[in-house]
Amino acid sequence: MSPSKRFKPVQRVAQSREQKAAKALGRAQQEVSVQEARLEELKRYHKEYLDRFQRSTEMGISVSQLHEYRAFLAKLERAIQEQEQIVSASQRSRSSQQAQWQQKHLRSQVLEKVVARYEDEGRRTMESRDQKESDDRAQRGDASNPGGRFPETR
Repeated sequence: MSPSKRFKPVQRVAQSREQKAAKALGRAQQEVSVQEARLEELKRYHKEYLDRFQRSTEMGISVSQLHEYRAFLAKLERAIQEQEQIVSASQRSRSSQQAQWQQKHLRSQVLEKVVARYEDEGRRTMESRDQKESDDRAQRGDASNPGGRFPETR
């Protein structure tokens, strides 16, 4: 069995692993996007609620309403902090997935080059063998027919 044929299954496995890693990276990127969108939504809601709170205080609110606004704003701020941690964790996960994909991609490329090199080498060997056989046949034909002339037929 030629070296290129021996490496083909290894190359297919490496490509399969690379594809799985690429899909995992895609899922990790999607998770980052979802978590960032949630964070932005929380920040937007916090800003809207803060604006509403400021308008209400200008018009005058009761002490109990003031405490409710402040308590709710504090909850929103905690939720934003927690969501920022979730975003950071998902970004770290994405970075890890990207590193894994890059490693598997590199291995796949290396194996692809190895297989291509062995295929080229096999092709050159085959061409050389064919040329040698052709030269040998031509030489045997010349030895049995000196001068390279064909016998006359009558």
